[in-house]
Amino acid sequence: MKQVITTGLLLLALGSGFSEAAVTSPQDVVQETSTQMLDALRQNRATIDREPGQIYPLVNRIVLPNFDFELMSRWVLGRAWQQATPEQRRQFTEEFRTLLVRTYAKALLEYANETIQILPQAGAAVGDETTVKTEVRPKTGQPIQINYNMHLGNEGWKVYDVTVDGVSLVTSYRSTFTTQIRTSGMDAVIADLRQRNTRFTR
Repeated sequence: MKQVITTGLLLLALGSGFSEAAVTSPQDVVQETSTQMLDALRQNRATIDREPGQIYPLVNRIVLPNFDFELMSRWVLGRAWQQATPEQRRQFTEEFRTLLVRTYAKALLEYANETIQILPQAGAAVGDETTVKTEVRPKTGQPIQINYNMHLGNEGWKVYDVTVDGVSLVTSYRSTFTTQIRTSGMDAVIADLRQRNTRFTR
């Protein structure tokens, strides 16, 4: 399960997001940010190989603005979000966002020029919700199906969940956090996330 989620995080970072430029469809959003991320990796590869930490500014600049982390946090916590205090919600969202961004960054360090293809979609997006389907073709092995659930807000299309070969990122984390909250409480979960994020920086 951990390997599937990590793959999904990598491909999500590579294949989705919102650009400052005007876009006409979620598919355009996916394609444009994919290009930006891959170009940035190629242009900075020598620097990143010497100093892996240099990938964090790229992820923060290209990836971070492109996801609705508050909505992701609400869905991940489920009922616990309603029971949490405003400060607990803020802290959890901040730490969860940091965890995902740092996981993206570490996964990107292993990127090996896999082919990413946006699949045709039947009709235009209806309303403010849509799913963009993509396929990743590694050099060996079977293609990986990646679906991005997106919603349209004031700042454009943003991702709030990703499904890798049928496994939802939000659902996977929700199962983990629900068990931890039931056992130890929200503050302990936030503290654990903070500790994990600290280890990422070492």
